[in-house]
Amino acid sequence: MSDYPVFTRKVHTDLSYIACARKLLAEPDYIYPQFATHNAQTVATIYQLAQPEQYYAGQYEFQCLHGMGEPLYENVVGDPSKNKLGIPCRIYAPVGNHETLLAYLVRRLLENGANTSFVNRIADKTLNIEDLIENPQQTILKASKQENVLGAKHPHIPYPQDLYADARINSSGLDLANDAELRVLNEVASSLANTQFQAAAMGTAFTVIDTSNVVQIINPAHHQDVVGTVYEATSEQAEIALTQAVNAQSFWANLSKNERAACLNRAAELMEQRLLPLMVLLSREAGKTYANAIAEVREAVDFMRYYSAQVLDLSDNVQIQPLGTVLCISPWNFPLAIFTGQIAAALVAGNTVIAKPAEQTPLIAAQAVQILWEAGIPQDVLQLLPGRGETIGAQLSADSRIQGIMFTGSTEVAQILQKTVAERINQFGESVTLIAETGGQNAMIVDSSALTEQVVLDVVSSAYDSAGQRCSALRVLCVQEDNLEAVRNMLKGAMQQLRVGNPVLLKTDIGPVIDAEAKQNIQQHIEQMRRKGHKVHQLMFNQDQTELTPGTFIAPTLIELPNLDDLEREVFGPVLHLISYKYGELEQLLDQINSKGYGLTMGLHTRIDETMQTVIA
Repeated sequence: MSDYPVFTRKVHTDLSYIACARKLLAEPDYIYPQFATHNAQTVATIYQLAQPEQYYAGQYEFQCLHGMGEPLYENVVGDPSKNKLGIPCRIYAPVGNHETLLAYLVRRLLENGANTSFVNRIADKTLNIEDLIENPQQTILKASKQENVLGAKHPHIPYPQDLYADARINSSGLDLANDAELRVLNEVASSLANTQFQAAAMGTAFTVIDTSNVVQIINPAHHQDVVGTVYEATSEQAEIALTQAVNAQSFWANLSKNERAACLNRAAELMEQRLLPLMVLLSREAGKTYANAIAEVREAVDFMRYYSAQVLDLSDNVQIQPLGTVLCISPWNFPLAIFTGQIAAALVAGNTVIAKPAEQTPLIAAQAVQILWEAGIPQDVLQLLPGRGETIGAQLSADSRIQGIMFTGSTEVAQILQKTVAERINQFGESVTLIAETGGQNAMIVDSSALTEQVVLDVVSSAYDSAGQRCSALRVLCVQEDNLEAVRNMLKGAMQQLRVGNPVLLKTDIGPVIDAEAKQNIQQHIEQMRRKGHKVHQLMFNQDQTELTPGTFIAPTLIELPNLDDLEREVFGPVLHLISYKYGELEQLLDQINSKGYGLTMGLHTRIDETMQTVIA
């Protein structure tokens, strides 16, 4: 967004409250206004707006929280003959158990404890009464004279694009709650609904497409939708690409760091301008919801600006020694963001790049390479070789001209790459660089002090967003048995509110898993857990599942386990495993989690300092 959808100064909120009150009071035939406030200035303003000389029973009322503002409301509800206002006030109070009300209490304490709160300021004996009761309109006009602008935002709250100050520009997105922006998105989506995209080997040597290895890319949400065609690279093309990359290395390494950074910044701007068509392609090819697609394009843009800023921040006479030709192998779950991030990091440091995208998502990768070329990256400095990991990937990673590998994917493949590069050294006589990010058996620990509502919000977001297809997604929820039942019941209720379906629909919460193989692997795991006698809950909002048959969908799944013994590897989908632990068993639980050998992300819900220290120790 270009600006915030809320006020950044309290005085603007105060004035808006009065403006709304004026509108409410002007429609007595349709609205019975009820004004909840503990601010004496606001009470006095509403009293005058309602024209007290014309007051009648049922015109409006005030409201206050039980136990607050009592001295103020004694004057509001008191007898007019005793110099009181004689306006009714409804006293309200929250009702519920301790767990439910604690969060409400904390919020009220934070509100009333704020420096700008009337309840706080009235206790400040250093404040003049005139300042305390000043009309917000007058306060705003005073500020406008000092700032030479009316209604300026808070000076210490930057606009969204300026969040990173002078370091870099923040990426922009799309407001999916804005009808005007949605209309434009719908027009773009409609125009691209039947577009056939294409990917093939990209570089100056590949002007003619080799059609020997042709694969159709289908929409995982709707298999009748052929998104495009990929012409997978051949062994001969891989050999040519390696030669071209080595020959281009000297030119690119000798280009100034600032010129390389400028290319990335131009690419970021171009990608941002093409947000809508990239969103549509991400949805069709990778099954992304539009919310996830926006986040992915923004992440790709941020990666380019971040790495550019890192290099620009170095002194002009710094000596950057590139590795040489770097192989970037990216995954299908973030086919634009991680693909772009790997390439941007390698390029800005002066390396030439051969990019091999995941075989499921080459079309979005081709779009990204085209954008980088348009931004000024030479075509031999960045080349694209779509193809299978076991063929093109294996050939490239084993070649001695590859001086570094950046990989995101499975742990098994990362181990193969590790063995491959361990057999040789780079041009500087050092180990060949391998940067690998792999999967995780990610756990969250929830003790008895945690707020159940907060826990469930985080669990649903982490375990089921993106259909669980994130390396950082929650896989194992460990709940202290004292609040296991409450967490389990609320989590199952939340799962029943999740809509599974076509990601182009805004109502969809969870899209498809990437392909039939992924669906089969996930289903096999679920059935294996059932056969072992574990409770399996598959819940979603959809009553009619026939609408899911055209794609590869898995309902949000919760599997109750007695321990972690049956979890041997990561299950890459919307599947969460639930175990419980007893009070006093936290250290044993941590040992079990660590013994799985998949340490990537970790979550903790507690309000006990001792628990925090135990977990991070």
